[in-house]
Amino acid sequence: MPAWLVKVIFTRIFKALKKRREWKQMEDYVNKPNELDKQMKQVQKNLNNCLKYNEDLEKEVAILRKDSHPPIFGKSDIRKIEKRLKKLERKKGD
Repeated sequence: MPAWLVKVIFTRIFKALKKRREWKQMEDYVNKPNELDKQMKQVQKNLNNCLKYNEDLEKEVAILRKDSHPPIFGKSDIRKIEKRLKKLERKKGD
């Protein structure tokens, strides 16, 4: 067998093995869990917990709004009360 033919066959076999090894590494990287996958799962878990907590807070706010009453005094009532207090303080000072 000529040397050049052996060299061609060897290089093709070597390239095929190299591609197969690279393919295997890429397949392992894609299919097997790695550090970033673990971090992403933790981030998703934390996000779900935050969303659940936010939802619970929104429910509590809705309940508080439903149970609360409107303000007793309006802005004009507050102004009248402030004037009355000032007037009483002036009388007390005299």
